[in-house]
Amino acid sequence: MAAATPNKQRQTIDKLKAAWLERKIDIAKLTETQDGKFINVMVGESWPIIRIGASGGVELPQVRSYSRAFDAALNGLELWQKQQARDAKKQAATAPAAKPATAATAPAKAPDAKGAPRDTPASRKAKADQAIEAQLQSATA
Repeated sequence: MAAATPNKQRQTIDKLKAAWLERKIDIAKLTETQDGKFINVMVGESWPIIRIGASGGVELPQVRSYSRAFDAALNGLELWQKQQARDAKKQAATAPAAKPATAATAPAKAPDAKGAPRDTPASRKAKADQAIEAQLQSATA
């Protein structure tokens, strides 16, 4: 009787292992976990998860963009680090600068018919916001 042929998942994993060894990537910490019909492969702690489907298809759920899945799995660490660097740069660029609360930022009160300033809902909300900001600043100081 002939030896049992490995399934497509196992063949894909074996191809990846061979390619990683050829590129001199340490696969000593490689882990494979069964997740339903998928096998999740982790090459190392800092690598993204590589998901192998029942038909041998490769997917990297943590990496947002790649052209070829098998090639992306081989270079997973590099792609993952580039994506994290872009995310960190984007986060730093979009982070608002902290502004101190000043009275100039409060909206001006609209005068009533007699010319005296009246409280509008916006001015009451601004006062409440300033009071909360003052409490937060005194609590952190």
